[in-house]
Amino acid sequence: MIESGKSICQRMKQISEEAEKDIKTIFMQSCIYTRSSALYELGAKIVELEELCEGLIEYEDRQVQPTQLSITAEELSKYSGKNGMPAYVAVNGIVYNVTNNAAWAAATHFGLTAGKDLTGEFASCHAGQSILEKLMIVGKLI
Repeated sequence: MIESGKSICQRMKQISEEAEKDIKTIFMQSCIYTRSSALYELGAKIVELEELCEGLIEYEDRQVQPTQLSITAEELSKYSGKNGMPAYVAVNGIVYNVTNNAAWAAATHFGLTAGKDLTGEFASCHAGQSILEKLMIVGKLI
């Protein structure tokens, strides 16, 4: 599940504060074991910060922005993945880009085709699954 931008930022701040303590320990302690342990902890915090940064980027990328598209069902039908067009599908009023999604090779997925509102099909097939979180939102279906 994608965390909210605010919760990611709060966690990043907490890790930064913990990392600052580790850095002080590394420079202030004479015991090599204590310094090594603090250095190890600092490395783990850096990895966690990198993962949180990726999560924040993903969260920001998924937000529907006012500059994104408002697409009618008729316009959506043009985004079938054919004739050089990207492949879009709509679920629950949100339009997703499935162009580069492996499950949507050739703009089809288990008999379903891109360019349509698949809310009903999605509910009966993928209810409760978080697969939509991995797709880029391109706009809203109007």
